[in-house]
Amino acid sequence: METSVYEDVVLRLAMLGYTATEDDRPGIEYLIRKSEVAILSNIHHPVLPDGLRYTLVDMVAGQFLYDKKAAGGLDGVEGFDFSAPAKSITEGDVSVTFAGASDGASSPEARFDALLDQLRLPPESILASFRRIRW
Repeated sequence: METSVYEDVVLRLAMLGYTATEDDRPGIEYLIRKSEVAILSNIHHPVLPDGLRYTLVDMVAGQFLYDKKAAGGLDGVEGFDFSAPAKSITEGDVSVTFAGASDGASSPEARFDALLDQLRLPPESILASFRRIRW
């Protein structure tokens, strides 16, 4: 029995630590249509090839989490706390350094953003393998 793209996106979000609710459904369904149109316009096909189904699912899940994070919708959600803990505190002449401020890509938020970029923007080689020439 084949699952719908929506169900696959919900499963993918669960793999990434986010439990989708019924309130998320309209947003996910919108992103499914939007991402499918983006893929189809890139590869010049009238219908999404089966080989790009999981690319679509990843794009939708990544864009959904990206939008949620940008809108503050991940604040307070378990597993998505990006507040930087104090790395060092000095009492004399008060100095506080937050972890991640100078750590660059090693901060949890930077790693999460890199993951979202990887999901939202599939490798060009995947799309190119399905691309048709437009006349």
